[in-house]
Amino acid sequence: MSSFKNPAWLPFSISEAASAGEATGQDLDSGEAWNSLLDKLRRTGEIVLSDSVPHQPADRASGFRHLLVLLGVGIDELLRRGLDRVPAVKPSGMDAAYKWGMECPDCIYVGSAVKGGMTYRLWGNRGSARYVGLQVMSGMGSTANALLDEFELGPDGEFEIILSAEPHEGNWLPLDESATMLVVRHFFYDWENEVPVTMSIEPLSGPTDTGEHGTVEPQVAIARQVVALGDFVEENLNFFLGFSNPEAPNTFLPPLDGTAMGAAAENRPVIGSWKLGPDEALIIEVTPPEGLYWSYSLGNLWWETIDYGNRQSSLNGHQAVVDDDGKVRVVVAHQDPGLANWLDTAGHSEGPIILRCVRTETAPVPITRVVPFDTLAQELPNDTKWVTPSERAAAIEVRRKAVSRRFPR
Repeated sequence: MSSFKNPAWLPFSISEAASAGEATGQDLDSGEAWNSLLDKLRRTGEIVLSDSVPHQPADRASGFRHLLVLLGVGIDELLRRGLDRVPAVKPSGMDAAYKWGMECPDCIYVGSAVKGGMTYRLWGNRGSARYVGLQVMSGMGSTANALLDEFELGPDGEFEIILSAEPHEGNWLPLDESATMLVVRHFFYDWENEVPVTMSIEPLSGPTDTGEHGTVEPQVAIARQVVALGDFVEENLNFFLGFSNPEAPNTFLPPLDGTAMGAAAENRPVIGSWKLGPDEALIIEVTPPEGLYWSYSLGNLWWETIDYGNRQSSLNGHQAVVDDDGKVRVVVAHQDPGLANWLDTAGHSEGPIILRCVRTETAPVPITRVVPFDTLAQELPNDTKWVTPSERAAAIEVRRKAVSRRFPR
C-alpha cells in the first residue's frame, strides 16, 4: 500500500486517500467510515464553541462558516479530482468564497494534475498580472519554481513551455519523476486593469490519464476518502489555529521560509497577529521593500482572509499610499477612521496579518503600536492621506467589481 505524499491538513490528501488510506469496503458497509466523518465534524464544532477561542459574534459565526468552507473544499476535492483524467489548467479550490490558510487576496490560483515521467506542452498568453509564478509540486514539496517572465515570450505575450524530465531546447521547466501537480499563481496589483494569463496544457508523451486510483474498488476508495475528509477538516482547523502566531499580539515574526509546506520559493511572508479592543487601533509602519510585489492582508482567527471584495482588508504596493518620508503606515481598526490605508477587521476580535514580499530585495519586519482610536490623527504624520465616505465607497465598489470578474463562479 502506498503512503501519503500530502499531510492530512491539505485537501489533496482526500483524493490521495483512495490508494493511500487504510479504510476498507467493510467500513463503508458498517457505517464506520461515515461515523468517523461525523465524529470529526462534531469535534471541530466543539472547538468553535470552546473557551479556547474568542466568542465575539463575528468570530463565532465565521468559525462555523469556516467549517462549512473546509467541508466544501474537501468535498470538491473528493468529487472533482477523480474526474481530472486529462490534464487541464483549472481554478483551484480557493476563491472569494472558499478561503483557508490566509490565501492571498491579490491572487488567482490555478493548476493542473501532471505525472512524472511524461512530457507536456504548456502554452498561452502572458496577460498583464503583476506576477505569474509556475511551481511543480510533488505532494507538498516543490521540485521546480520559475516566473513566467523568465521564459522567452512572443511580442504579444504568447509563450510555449515544455515540461519534461530531460532538458529541452527553448522554454523548459523540469518535471521531476515524482511530480503530481503544476501550480500557477497570478498576483494582481492594479485590480481594475491587469489581465490574467490564458493557459492550456497537453501531454506530448505517455497516456493522457493522470488518475492513480483506477485499480481500487469503488467502495474501498470512497470509504477511505470519507475518512480522509473528516481528517482534513479537523487537521486543517487545528493546524492553522496554532500556526506561526507571535507570542505577543500586535507584533510580527521574522520572515518565514514556507517552501517546506508548498509556498513558492520567491515568497517571503512576514507573519504577524492583531488583537484589538473596541476603542483601539493598531498602527503598522514599514519602509516598503523594493522589488516585484508586496502586500498586507488581514485575516480572522480561523486563518481566512477577511472579505476583500466587500471590505478593505488588504492593500498592495499599487493600492497603499506611501507617506512623504518613504514609509507606509496602515491602520487596523474596527471602525473606519477615514484613512486611505485602513484595514477593516469586519468585527473580528483578532487574527493574523501577513506582509507578503515576492521577489523583493528585503522582507522587512514592520514596527507596530496600539493606540486609542480617538488619537489616530495625533499619532500619524501631517501628510497622512485621509478619504471621504464617498471616496471610500468608490474604492469598495472597485474591489467588488474586480473580485466578481476574477471569480465569476
